Formats: sequence, C-alpha cells, structure tokens
Amino acid sequence: MADFRDVDPGELRPASSRRDGADPIKLQRQNTRFAASSDGMPPLIVYEASDGVLVIYNGVRRATRIAKLAAGTKVRVEVIGRLRRAYGSEKAIGELLQ
Repeated sequence: MADFRDVDPGELRPASSRRDGADPIKLQRQNTRFAASSDGMPPLIVYEASDGVLVIYNGVRRATRIAKLAAGTKVRVEVIGRLRRAYGSEKAIGELLQ
C-alpha cells in the first residue's frame, strides 16, 4: 500500500550520495524550464529515517527548485521504506539554499 504525504520540500534531507544538494547546472536548466510550477510533477521518492525525517532518493532537483522558487509550497512524496539510520543532524534542502 502506497504511503503518500504532502510536505514542505525545504524540510527534506538529500540522501548521503547527494549531501551537497542538487547539481547547480541541472537545477538552473530545470528552473528555466518549469519555474515555480509543480503542476504535473511526479511525487518525490523518499525513505523515512529512524528519527522520522524524510530522506529524498529521487527528486532532489525538483525539491530544491520548489523550495527555492515557491517557498512554503507543499509537494507530494511517496514513502517507499524505512531507514535504520537517523538523518535529523543532516542539512535539509532549505538549509542548503541559504
């Protein structure tokens, strides 16, 4: 059974492999193409960490774009599993934008 939630993308944590956030060149390309629109955007794929924090595995660029250009807008995520590790101490997308 799918677990969909609407969340603020600025609160999501990127996976360890994307610790620095979205690739700036690809993000700029996406900003130009879609601006602040989330219409038709597929849900972000996330895991829920042991401390309840949501960790993005697919959609870091989309989350960053919405957090930057439409702050406060919620996006749809699909929680596909749980992680044993806590991610609360990792930087959120919103913190990486500052």
